[in-house]
Amino acid sequence: MKNVIIVGATGATGKQLMQQLLNDVTIENIYVVHYRPTQFKHLDKVTEIINDLANFDDLAIAVHSTVDTTMNTTMNSAMNSAAEIDCAYCCLGTTRKKAGSLAAFRQVDKDYIVNFGTWVATHTKAQLHVISAVGANAKSASSYLQTKGETEQLLRQLPLSALYLYQPTLLHGKRDEFRLIEAIAYYPLAIISLLPFTLLKQQKPIAIEQLANAMYQLSQQVTSGHHVISSLEIQQY
Repeated sequence: MKNVIIVGATGATGKQLMQQLLNDVTIENIYVVHYRPTQFKHLDKVTEIINDLANFDDLAIAVHSTVDTTMNTTMNSAMNSAAEIDCAYCCLGTTRKKAGSLAAFRQVDKDYIVNFGTWVATHTKAQLHVISAVGANAKSASSYLQTKGETEQLLRQLPLSALYLYQPTLLHGKRDEFRLIEAIAYYPLAIISLLPFTLLKQQKPIAIEQLANAMYQLSQQVTSGHHVISSLEIQQY
């Protein structure tokens, strides 16, 4: 049985990924880390941990596991360390408009993510799956893509057993808030992606469900090293 941990479970992609994790009979415990109570806290196999996302230093997890001690169904509870976590998912992400400022945006999309990645690398041997963006580049003139690129660079420096960086293009699907730029950009990108050029094909908008499914499916593999999952690859899910 597996144990997983997730931050960003209340976002659009996080919610879709949570459904996959909840339906996976091989997962025994799902640790949801959030800064306030979530809608998942009362569900079976979910342990909610309220934690300041700016500081993971105090995050402590005792992994609960069930052990069959007799020939019948009598089960006892055992306690293990966070090292027993098999996979970590980071679905954190916001926009400059929603965050309120560039500094606030960078705190969520860079600092919080790197803080979580550092905790995973320090306390577990888990794979880390992180949502980035197509075109992420620390030298980009775009503050959004620059932030994503800097985050990727910092994560690559961590001693993680495996790192998966997902680089979707424009995401579309059900969200809690309306994003005007996404709505405006969807149709032009969808049309452009129909042209027979790889560079343009990767601009095809990605359904939120596709991204969540890619994260779930790829996390079933036992791998090591760094993996960049392009928008074209995400489209296959």
